[in-house]
Amino acid sequence: MVPIILIGISGSIIVLLQSIPDLVLPAATARGEPQSIASVIAAAEAATQGPGRVDAVVVPQRSGQPMQVQFGPPPGTRRANPNLNTGKTVFVDPVSLKILGDTERQRAGAFKRTLTTLHIALMAPGYFGLQFVGWMGVAMVLFGISGLVLWWPKKGQWRLAFGVKKGARGFRLNRDLHGAAGFWSLTVFLILSVSGVDLAFPVTFQNMVGAVLPLDGGVADGTLDEATIASIANPDALTVDDAAKLALAAVPNARLLSIQLPGGGVYMVAMNPEPYGNGAPQISAFIGPGAEVSSIVDPRTYSLGKRILVWLRVLHYGYGFGQIWTVLVFLSGFLPLLFGITGFRMWQIKRARREPLPAAVVAPAE
Repeated sequence: MVPIILIGISGSIIVLLQSIPDLVLPAATARGEPQSIASVIAAAEAATQGPGRVDAVVVPQRSGQPMQVQFGPPPGTRRANPNLNTGKTVFVDPVSLKILGDTERQRAGAFKRTLTTLHIALMAPGYFGLQFVGWMGVAMVLFGISGLVLWWPKKGQWRLAFGVKKGARGFRLNRDLHGAAGFWSLTVFLILSVSGVDLAFPVTFQNMVGAVLPLDGGVADGTLDEATIASIANPDALTVDDAAKLALAAVPNARLLSIQLPGGGVYMVAMNPEPYGNGAPQISAFIGPGAEVSSIVDPRTYSLGKRILVWLRVLHYGYGFGQIWTVLVFLSGFLPLLFGITGFRMWQIKRARREPLPAAVVAPAE
């Protein structure tokens, strides 16, 4: 049980750490119509000293968030320090174009790398640790299913099966906590356990899914109406705003997430499918070099089996269904600890009840 507890708690901490950057973004307080993306980039470039080109722009997902302009590291920096410096992000108010601050983007530090290794391999050598954690995931799936069978109430006891009885003590308290927590968290627990098995055994898991469901997916050609193409001022020199406009016109029911600026004339525009939260399987549209959509990768067009596999990955990381799902994934990491404590206490109390009384107590008085 201890390995499963370590996997769960380390996963919760990882979810917390990956949520912190979004929680500490500087506030964009100006009100009004947002400026063009090109204007935001120009403001960031003017405020940034030293060499470095803009790699990408991250678009605000809600009111009050800044636009993030990501610069690549200066020439030679990445080679000199490949494990740390990955560039700078400048935060810009999209309405006033005020610079709200900047930060150096760095790769995961020693603590996060250790935490990740603990979660995916329990600090064991790569292959063997990953395999062991994968089998722990299989065990967690079996625990969830068998726990539901053991929890299943007898006739007439359903009303008391979903919570903790008022005034419960000892064995009853631990049993109610164990059962109620297991029932209400079962869906999240099984999704995370199954997706963990997928991450540990991707080929085997994909083959299992493919045996019962189609796994078709691929790249589609984008189409644009003539009016959209005609609205581009200079098709031979697309701006970042042109790329965003063309991508949104070609992909229905999606919102802009980020734009990767071209190294060779083609923009990569990332979009989020509506109505899902951030981190849902992203749509990628490749725009350019002229007023055209070169290709679109849209997980919504995948076959059912392929969509299941894609969604399992993002759900495991706490993404896709908004902040509520992230919180549920964070809390679920502590479930093995709760189940371990309550299960041990139930065993301990039962064992104490079965132990015979000392001879001095049961001996008849003379």
